[in-house]
Amino acid sequence: MKLRPGNASSNTFTDHEEVLSAAMRQVPSRFRRKALVRVDGAGASHDLVKHLLALNSKRKTVLFTTGWMITEADEDAVRQVPAGAWKPGICQDGSIEQDKDVAEITHLLSRAENWPGGLRWIVRRVKPSRRQMPNLTAWEKKSGWRYSVICTNIPGNGIGGVPGSHHPQFIDVLHREHAVVETAGVRTAKAMGLRNLPSKTWQVNAGWVAAANIAADLAAWTRLLGCHDDPDLRDADPDTLRYRIWHLPARLARHARQRALAISGTWPWAGAFLTCWQRLTALPAPA
Repeated sequence: MKLRPGNASSNTFTDHEEVLSAAMRQVPSRFRRKALVRVDGAGASHDLVKHLLALNSKRKTVLFTTGWMITEADEDAVRQVPAGAWKPGICQDGSIEQDKDVAEITHLLSRAENWPGGLRWIVRRVKPSRRQMPNLTAWEKKSGWRYSVICTNIPGNGIGGVPGSHHPQFIDVLHREHAVVETAGVRTAKAMGLRNLPSKTWQVNAGWVAAANIAADLAAWTRLLGCHDDPDLRDADPDTLRYRIWHLPARLARHARQRALAISGTWPWAGAFLTCWQRLTALPAPA
């Protein structure tokens, strides 16, 4: 998380570079040699794309996908896609999506020459919902489809050792999984107190953001290390964790110079709590 002034621009490269660098530093060095960066539409700037491409070297490979602000030139490229080039969209579990199609428009995009070489553009079309109708462009309303474009540097021969990774369908699925940032990241942070911003002073806001960040990290590691094999808790939101794991009917008792936690025998998630607690307490202390 990075606290910024209320008048900060959404496409400020220096902020994006700072957040990306901080995120990469958190990854253990031995895992940085092959990295995938996924960014939403705010990342489709020349400076950030050039920076991502510059991170590649003989010893390090950085692939990325980013959202793309569609212009009339992009719509013109989509118009040229042959009917047979559209392939069915794929769900995260590998099943076919209905009324969703994917195609590549790299060779049709006129403004591709204004961007660095080695980039590809993937377009996705879906049947718009009633809520999305007012935001459609004139051509989208006429065609009956809502379009979104992905920019990526995943090469035409794909990712080494990953069969099918060259295909537009794979890239589309890979990028859409970025939505976990909103569901497991932003919503978690808001549930941890971030929704209470802003305060009257910058110092209070900074402290509150730091506290919410720590809380979000603790929630994520609780799920990952303590509840990874529990289908109801490994992806649970903070409210579910709070009700089942953090707040439970129990009493802390002292006996023979020891403390004991007496949990209600009727609490249905007592076993889940004990499993999580034992796993977390068995971890070695941070060095």
